[in-house]
Amino acid sequence: MARNGQMGGLCVAVTGASGDLGALLLPLLEQDERVERILAVDAAKPTAHGAKVQFRRVELSQPGADSLLASALIEAEVTALYHLAFIHGRIHSGAFAHELEVVGSMHTLSAAKRAGIQRLIVPSLTALYGARPQNPALLREDAPLRGCDGSRYLNDKVQVEQQLEDFRRAHPEVALVVLRFAPIVGPSVDNPVTRWLRTRVVPSLLGFDPLWQVIHEEDAAAALHRALFGQAVGAFNVVGRGVMSFSGLVRETGGAVVPLPQVVVRAAIRALEATGIAALPEPMLDFIHYSWVADGRRAHQELGFSPRHHAKDAAASIRGS
Repeated sequence: MARNGQMGGLCVAVTGASGDLGALLLPLLEQDERVERILAVDAAKPTAHGAKVQFRRVELSQPGADSLLASALIEAEVTALYHLAFIHGRIHSGAFAHELEVVGSMHTLSAAKRAGIQRLIVPSLTALYGARPQNPALLREDAPLRGCDGSRYLNDKVQVEQQLEDFRRAHPEVALVVLRFAPIVGPSVDNPVTRWLRTRVVPSLLGFDPLWQVIHEEDAAAALHRALFGQAVGAFNVVGRGVMSFSGLVRETGGAVVPLPQVVVRAAIRALEATGIAALPEPMLDFIHYSWVADGRRAHQELGFSPRHHAKDAAASIRGS
């Protein structure tokens, strides 16, 4: 994958390099002898990195970011790009989140085209399929991305996937890999699911206990790393080993489920949010109502990805974190 036929190590760029996924991925890239240089692109410099890493400050939500990023990619002779610049922390401004994720992705795709990127890897979520009563037992990659009514967090990500599909159709010469992750859990990641589970007392809907999947942060990083090589392209569900009931998952984290009628759950969520305690956003109540289980066989067969951690162990890893 060397540019212009030149021999030598690979130069890989990572947008959102200072985020959770970037922090998990960078050490794997640094340890890989096939990777010679890493261009870390973000608004803030990664706190920990080795000699292979070069940093370029680019704020993807800003006008002209596509030109700045394209110049950085061309100058560094990057051939493979990870686009990880997505929000997982608390969203204080929906407008800013939209600008970073949707507009930032548009800038990144424009830069990738101008820089002649050969392989592009982007994370997504199995939650984009939605949790609905008519879901099949296993959601495959060709299932529609229905998102979640009222959730800008998920629906912005559906819009990004639509951008990626348009890009794939227009530029078949670029090997595009989209990894749809089950909720990523672990001691170091901070996302809506881990914040919610760390509250230890979790409201649930009385009479419902849907099936959930999660993936350990180490397995998520390994899947990102594996996607850099080989010929596999397209969308892949990336899930951990095993499936658990929602209540079982909460118990493994050291928490307790409190089953409540739906009207009471809604009131409890509003109260928790008002006091600054993490809770499942109210528009996403369907995820504790209906099962949503993704089929991970394609990632195993085509990417060669096999998770090391069972859902039970992944959930237990956030105890005390």
